[in-house]
Amino acid sequence: MVWPWGLLVLLCVLTYGPMFGNGFVWDDQQFIVGNPLLRSLWPPSRFVQSLGPVEEGMIYPMTGQRPLMTFSLALDYRFWRLNPVGYHLTNLILHLLCVFLVALFSWRMSQSREAGFLAGALFALHPGHAEGVIAFLGRSDLLATLFVLTGFWAYAVQERKSGWSKLLWYLGAIVSYLLACFSKESGLMLLGILVVYELWLLRREHPPLLKSCLRLVPFLLVALLYWFHRGRVLGGQAAGTEWWGGSAAVNFLMILEAYARYLRLLFFPVVLSPLHMVPVPQNFWSPFVIWGAMLLTATFAVTFWPLLRHPAVGLWAFWFLLGLLPVANLIPIPGMILAERWLYLPSVGACALGGWGAWTLYGRARGWVKQTWAGLVVLALALLGLRTFLWASAWRSEESVAQAIVATSPDSHVGRNNLGNVLLNQGKMAESEIQLRESLRSKPTYFLAHNNLGIVLRKQGRDAEAEAEFREAIRCKPDYAEAHSSLGITLARRGEFPEAVRELREAIRLKPHLAEVHYNLGLALGRTGEPGEAEKAFREATRLDPSLADAYFNLGIALEEQGRIQEAVEEYRRYLVYAPYARDRGMVEARIRSLEKGTGIRPNEP
Repeated sequence: MVWPWGLLVLLCVLTYGPMFGNGFVWDDQQFIVGNPLLRSLWPPSRFVQSLGPVEEGMIYPMTGQRPLMTFSLALDYRFWRLNPVGYHLTNLILHLLCVFLVALFSWRMSQSREAGFLAGALFALHPGHAEGVIAFLGRSDLLATLFVLTGFWAYAVQERKSGWSKLLWYLGAIVSYLLACFSKESGLMLLGILVVYELWLLRREHPPLLKSCLRLVPFLLVALLYWFHRGRVLGGQAAGTEWWGGSAAVNFLMILEAYARYLRLLFFPVVLSPLHMVPVPQNFWSPFVIWGAMLLTATFAVTFWPLLRHPAVGLWAFWFLLGLLPVANLIPIPGMILAERWLYLPSVGACALGGWGAWTLYGRARGWVKQTWAGLVVLALALLGLRTFLWASAWRSEESVAQAIVATSPDSHVGRNNLGNVLLNQGKMAESEIQLRESLRSKPTYFLAHNNLGIVLRKQGRDAEAEAEFREAIRCKPDYAEAHSSLGITLARRGEFPEAVRELREAIRLKPHLAEVHYNLGLALGRTGEPGEAEKAFREATRLDPSLADAYFNLGIALEEQGRIQEAVEEYRRYLVYAPYARDRGMVEARIRSLEKGTGIRPNEP
């Protein structure tokens, strides 16, 4: 029958329809808008190369550790440029494919089409999956889940095939595993799923142990290949290098706490947030730690006992456990303790269990109990879909995301900083200053807030206070290029041009691809009487960002000061091309005419 699949499509479209009004928010500014890696599809090798060290505030696709996810975004850029509708459409299609595969996966394992449909509907509507679908940084979770499911499906199908058909399905499973790993490192979990499937479920039927192990060897080689690639790209800066709380014991408590919070999100997805603030527990008596210990013990029991009696149920529970433990900080994750999108892949097993359990109870019920149970299941799905539908609006803009974080975590230094930055861009300096100072109250060493506060103070003409904030940002993070650039601009405003040049050059050393910094360096060099050096800086700025109109204008000034009149005229003309509606257009045209006539009139200051 076709109608169940059509109904799943309709549910997804209705639930996620509001997200098509959302723009690029939060991490998308680095993730997509400011990511130079996405501007071209050629050569493909650029997607597997490192673009610099991993650091707080940098987005992981720029490191090349998830090349397939990065390539998919570059493909979106190829067709949609910076129109977010196309990126949302791709995410929705990927989610639909995952929903179909979850339904098929559950159908095959339970031998019940109805249980498969309920599992697919639950996976389609669950609010815990919303961030993975709505936010573009969830693209990696969508792709990893898609290829883990296709890999498992291909491996299961090849068991029923023979000859060349069997080989092709087996190779398809290997390729899917490779694609899952190169989408996100969580794709590695497919190997664990196949180990349980091969050595526990299939060995009941026929293959000897050696043959089963040999069939898993290519998957182990793929896992090692990816791990080697990831280590090469990250340069040893992979997750797991530092324990949360400074010790393995405290990190273990954090696993229990995060695990309990994930289960709360799975079963009671009411309180959602773009950024969950999770305190690091210092002892076992934290309520979430105690609950986490009890729930983790129960999960182990629910996982391994059914493997003896109902292998499919055990496999689903193992899928959930294997997927969730790493993101619960079994392997410490730098910078973040918990994220809703990380529930996307593990919950495949939970949704399969939910669909099978709901249909099994329905089949065993009688009379009014059966009808009541059916009504409760429909009501639960409707409420889940409504929560997801309403949550989409939280990702509409930078301000709505920041407000959502602050609403659930008032002491979040990230949320307060983001909200302060939004208010700064809106020109609300007083309100922005309040939010940024609140951010620093929560975390005095938060360098991003120091830098943003400095910008707010500078825009208010409080240059001395601004300088102090920029220097504090540099003290907290010496390799923070943006703070060096901000400090350089402030020093130039105060007429301290040699010091400004030094700070701007340091910013360029740390991040040579920032066109605005090269432009500001050119301005400072021009004021120190070095037109030749200023020319180099302006040319580099235009190379990095050909649309930076003011750089052409000031490049023309630098060339004119060197007596290269014809070249100066060419740059002035480029300025008029890139700034067709500039208020000084008449002045520039007059300057061009004067130079062409050879009047020798020196240009005015820009």
